[in-house]
Amino acid sequence: MTQKANENSIFINGKQQVIELVQRMDSADKAKLLKNLRMRNPSLAKELTEACISFEGLWDLDEEGLKTLFSQVKPAILGLALSLTHVRNQRRALSVVSRQMALSAFEIMQKDLTSNRNECLRAQQKIVELALNMHRNKILTFY
Repeated sequence: MTQKANENSIFINGKQQVIELVQRMDSADKAKLLKNLRMRNPSLAKELTEACISFEGLWDLDEEGLKTLFSQVKPAILGLALSLTHVRNQRRALSVVSRQMALSAFEIMQKDLTSNRNECLRAQQKIVELALNMHRNKILTFY
């Protein structure tokens, strides 16, 4: 839907455009922007933060945050989700969970999952939803 702000400019879904812009920013700039915005408009900052939480963005969490998040995920889901990520992130995730959980997740990751890409993406989305709920409950802090 198009809204006319004045005669010289037209805004088309401005909030969505801002969300897309913030999602593309690197984590340091994103954190700075959201921190400053939080002081002026906390509800918008909260909305933008929640919109920016993605599976790729989880790797911006510190070790304790990753441990808190991944300890709440079933090993099979963790293994499926990690199968699509970079080896560096796989190692990082498996190093913060219990040995038994890491072994179970690694066993899933070793299987041929090429035909199960949708399942892997759903597993990633499930972890993102958990992270979002933990953020809303002030268990995890993003940016």
